[in-house]
Amino acid sequence: MNRLLLIPVIVLFLAACGSKKNNKANIDPNDTLSTSLSLINEQIKNDPDNPNLLYERSKLYFSQKFLDKALEDINRAISLDSSRAPFYLHQSDVFYATNKIGEAKKAIEKSLQLDPKSKDANAKMGELQYYLKDYVAAFKYLDAALRIDPYYAKVYFIKGLCFKENGDTNLAISSFRTCVEQDPDYFHAYMQLGNIMAEKNNRLAIDYYSNAIRVNGSMIEAYYGLGYFYQEHGDPEKAIKTYESLLQIDPHNGPTKHNIGYIYLFKFEDPGKSIPHFTDALNDDPRLVNAWYHRGIAYEKLGKKELALKDYKNAIDLAPEFDMAKERYSKLGGK
Repeated sequence: MNRLLLIPVIVLFLAACGSKKNNKANIDPNDTLSTSLSLINEQIKNDPDNPNLLYERSKLYFSQKFLDKALEDINRAISLDSSRAPFYLHQSDVFYATNKIGEAKKAIEKSLQLDPKSKDANAKMGELQYYLKDYVAAFKYLDAALRIDPYYAKVYFIKGLCFKENGDTNLAISSFRTCVEQDPDYFHAYMQLGNIMAEKNNRLAIDYYSNAIRVNGSMIEAYYGLGYFYQEHGDPEKAIKTYESLLQIDPHNGPTKHNIGYIYLFKFEDPGKSIPHFTDALNDDPRLVNAWYHRGIAYEKLGKKELALKDYKNAIDLAPEFDMAKERYSKLGGK
């Protein structure tokens, strides 16, 4: 069965550092966004050419994904004061979020020209080079960031990604472990370690996935990884329990329901109990080829030939090269 792990999307780019000048917006972190925005709008109304206020409002807009407004404000802030490295670093975030990669790179370069010893700018350039798959350049900037701050967790994480994509699993593991040593709540590093250990059939995967759940119990990929590891390594009861925890967060997760059915069908040899789980999975996502195929096997084991034929045919229609489904369909007399 194909591994159906939901791979977490890597959050690229670090938050830009704060302004060093005075006269920033007096935003209370405990206020709601609307209150903060109202406050800073009033300040800008009274002082429309204050670049610091425009910078702060741009960050507020960016945090809420109002990207056009964020870009408008940071561009105006830079036009009023082009000497501020953090402005360009934030601008790179906005460019990156709007898929303007070349413009993002130029903005980071400008930030580095103004402040070559900025750990955040070096880290961000290293991360962008990783995205561009220029690993030599990535390591150059990432190592520069670590010379400035040897405890920078995210830099170790990005280095781990670089090592992993270059096939050096041992150095990737070392980097991800260093990341969580610096920041014991680094979710994505635990996930990377869990995935690597799972591929190695190493039971340390359980610890890493469990730590990922500890750090952020709302991320379903951690439950899926842990449940799948239990499923494939002789702990079907624990797998089902973990999958059930996932379904409390995402009640319509078809692949998870399919996997529970798979356990009942093949691990517990109970085709009757597997069928409702496959059916629930298909109700959530009728494109789940394996759910059609495995429900067909369950029907076949129960002697329900016509229902099995129908499910095998649905699997074949979705995946015409699905040889195992075609073979079972043919043996049952399907045409």
